[in-house]
Amino acid sequence: MAAFDTHKAVKALCSAGFDDAQAEAVVDQINGAIHENVATKTDIEKLATKEELRDDTVRLATKADLERFATKVDLERFATKEELREEVANLATKADLERIATKDDLRQEAEKFELRLATELEKQSSKYLRSLVVVVAGIVGLSKALELLLA
Repeated sequence: MAAFDTHKAVKALCSAGFDDAQAEAVVDQINGAIHENVATKTDIEKLATKEELRDDTVRLATKADLERFATKVDLERFATKEELREEVANLATKADLERIATKDDLRQEAEKFELRLATELEKQSSKYLRSLVVVVAGIVGLSKALELLLA
């Protein structure tokens, strides 16, 4: 790019009817605008070259790469830490589970109950049998007494 000749521009504006102050003001504005929008050699050296961009060590994310990430909508389907804390608080602890009877505990208790029940039934049967014997003996005694009275 050719350099902007400010002296030549001022002379051309003065020839066109501008006074020196006006010509210099216009040229200063043009020169400033040119320099604000022109990259310096240092600016250009900071940019990557085509070769650098093609280099595999500089790998940019593709649209496909970005699509693999979770979106806000995807994340809303997951429980929050607070929700998980609440759920965990409602779960039984090991201590809770240790207070509950196991199948073996229940089986042993059932066996003890059956043994107590059988023992109690045996006692009751024995009691009823004795009572029955007393009643039968009483009936036999009454029968004998009636026979003696009637005889």
